[in-house]
Amino acid sequence: MGKRPKRKIVLFLVEGKSDREALQIAISELYERIDENIEVFFPIIHKEEEERGGDITTSLYTDKRNKTWWVCPKNIEDAIYLLFLEDFFDEMKIMPKDISEIIQIVDLDGAYISDDCILLDPDLKEEESPLYTDTSIKCVDVDKIVRRNKQKRENLDDLSSRKTIKIKTQTKPYSVYYFSSNLDHFLHHNANLDYRQKVILADSFSSEFIGDVEGFIRAISEDPGAVKGMTYDESWSFIKDGKNSLGRHTNLNILLNKLLSEE
Repeated sequence: MGKRPKRKIVLFLVEGKSDREALQIAISELYERIDENIEVFFPIIHKEEEERGGDITTSLYTDKRNKTWWVCPKNIEDAIYLLFLEDFFDEMKIMPKDISEIIQIVDLDGAYISDDCILLDPDLKEEESPLYTDTSIKCVDVDKIVRRNKQKRENLDDLSSRKTIKIKTQTKPYSVYYFSSNLDHFLHHNANLDYRQKVILADSFSSEFIGDVEGFIRAISEDPGAVKGMTYDESWSFIKDGKNSLGRHTNLNILLNKLLSEE
């Protein structure tokens, strides 16, 4: 019996089901046009208490020794494997050696603004907090958002500086792309959608570009909020400056145009 052919799998790690719904069809079609043998998957962070997904950069996770830790640069590779990939690999019969590349898509959530732009708003309901504006984050607990942003910055600084990531014993090419304040802000011009609205709009956006990869790429790349004339590293320097992480921006266009050139 011969050896099983090596699979070519690209993983897009995304924060939630609405992110996957909005991006998966068009991006998978783009890769298929580059090489029909490439398999593209969009794993979502697995947290038993939250079916909708979550944000690895602000998470707690429980390791193999049953110890619970805040995710930080020291343990983020382990956390990514346990929260995104362990169950997914088992379910999809994937082995780490099958992975060709890992790409992560993150929401910035205003992580790089100064702490004095995080404002207490006693009129907000708990479920409305945090509330993102162009200049500030309004919330019901300032200290909580300050701590969240600090953890998120530390993890994003680590991830955005990486060119590879270790999954078990395998080292794989890695890159990370952002939406700010979040995907809904960029695609739908609203950073404060509830979950039901996110899903409805993600489905509508995805349906609009079925069979139209070029239209999908134009919709993102030609938008005024997409970074222009920047390298990957420059796009990360830009978004970390001032209040840019609250603005309506993405650097996903850098990846899309790179893939288009490889078609």
